[in-house]
Amino acid sequence: MVGEKEKDIFNQDTLLVMAVRTLENQFGEEIVDRIVEWKHDQTKENWEEISESEGRTDPEYLFRLFDDNVHDYDVIEKNRDRLEVKVESCKHAEIFKKFNAADVGKKMSCAGDQAVVEGFNPEINFERPEVLMDGDDSCHFIFELQKE
Repeated sequence: MVGEKEKDIFNQDTLLVMAVRTLENQFGEEIVDRIVEWKHDQTKENWEEISESEGRTDPEYLFRLFDDNVHDYDVIEKNRDRLEVKVESCKHAEIFKKFNAADVGKKMSCAGDQAVVEGFNPEINFERPEVLMDGDDSCHFIFELQKE
């Protein structure tokens, strides 16, 4: 049985695919790139506020990005200096791939991870050497506080 959260994710992602494809057809890819830039700025500002209000700037806090309702994942390492997580499956990736729109998912969903780090703490080095939307077997997230 599909839960309410899964229905919401499916509906939102489906509408996003339709909206992005419509905008691309009407105005070209540039309009989508502008929306992605705007979303990046908004996400960055939001995470700056979160960092300030929570008084946290460590990678461990970013574990909140992973949701058991959305992701099947394994935690490789989780502490104040480093967070490493491998996501084996992601509802968003499944939906975007179903609609042959992994490119949309990568721009509208995955790209936000970099903005989170930039806003939360630019001293965190973020890597994602594997990405489900690119056809890899997992999304491999590595957040590591840069040492001086």
